[in-house]
Amino acid sequence: MSPKPTSRPSLDDRDDAELGHVVVAGGTPHEWLAFDAVQWRDRVDALAAGVARAGTRWLTLYPFGGESLSLSETRNMDESLSSLGKIKNIGDGQHPRWVLEADDGLSICIEPDPDGHNRFARVLNALRTKDSGEPLNDAAIATAVLAPSPREPDLVVILGPPTRLPTSLVWELAYSELVFLDLGWTNVSAADLELAVDDFTRRNRRFGGLDS
Repeated sequence: MSPKPTSRPSLDDRDDAELGHVVVAGGTPHEWLAFDAVQWRDRVDALAAGVARAGTRWLTLYPFGGESLSLSETRNMDESLSSLGKIKNIGDGQHPRWVLEADDGLSICIEPDPDGHNRFARVLNALRTKDSGEPLNDAAIATAVLAPSPREPDLVVILGPPTRLPTSLVWELAYSELVFLDLGWTNVSAADLELAVDDFTRRNRRFGGLDS
């Protein structure tokens, strides 16, 4: 079990019992790419249903690991995702980040970058190039890393064995409860995510992993 940190950077005052922001890390970018528009709709609907009872407002999807997409592959994924409705790419061609606004008020971020270290480095470099004269602090870094979500993740659901952590996450692992589901991206269901949420709500936050 990970030790409880002495302090926690936060974008807001979080209630330990609420689940305002949930992260799901599973699959690889190329498994995501293999999904057509119908499969993406089914996956997004299932994950949204899994967090609905908890009143979650932000759901962020990351791969567990794998190889990055090429520019042409990114364009192909963009075509599949465009059928989901109110979705936009707030990233760029090299580093896309899609945000879907669901009808129930849930915002779903889809981040296909499997390399969390590089993503974190890009954020720091971007903050430095702004040259605002202000020193970097944890709040500024968190805002940039987690954008557009206004809050830290409360729960990170990892689709994989409890002996491995996803390569796509760095900052998100430090201050969130972890739940491991030994499942693949292609077969996770709403019921599986509800189980992870139930694990979270039954326990006091302890900054260690929970196996479901």
